[in-house]
Amino acid sequence: MKPTTSAALAGLISAAALPGSALAVTFELGRGHFVIRMDDTIDTFHVAALEVPGTCTPALTAVRRDSGAYEIQVDAAQCRHDPYGELRLNPAWSSTLTVNMAAGQIDFTGSTMQQLASIHARVGIGDIFGLPGVRRSWLFGAELDSQLKPDGVALRTQLGAGQISLAPVAAARTPASRY
Repeated sequence: MKPTTSAALAGLISAAALPGSALAVTFELGRGHFVIRMDDTIDTFHVAALEVPGTCTPALTAVRRDSGAYEIQVDAAQCRHDPYGELRLNPAWSSTLTVNMAAGQIDFTGSTMQQLASIHARVGIGDIFGLPGVRRSWLFGAELDSQLKPDGVALRTQLGAGQISLAPVAAARTPASRY
């Protein structure tokens, strides 16, 4: 190996060995409606169900699979609807984030959009809102590939059926606001 290649490889290995750091992280959300936000006050990530008035609020847990992906599981024995949840991530925890969902809606907040270097989004049946450049197909959903800035988190997201909404960076709220 050339010295530059071995130095780069050593850097990647040492970054992966740091406590609380991950080069690539995948979340499998299943079904429902999830809000994704960046929060540098937590170590890695936090998932929680959000209350919707008049409906049951199921417990959500993240289970790490053998593949390394985190599957969000719903304790919905008592509930008859898909969950409404929030996934908060520390932007320094991972340089590459993959969020997959079978059906429902994924909302990426302004705090998330501020941290993204690039986004690669696909919806099988449905649409993507919030950024220019979405390619829509009458029968086969929508896709977006966008380079937002030179550094930050690389986001890959795929949704089988439903909607992905991307809050414009200018819409980022102050830390005191909920969204």
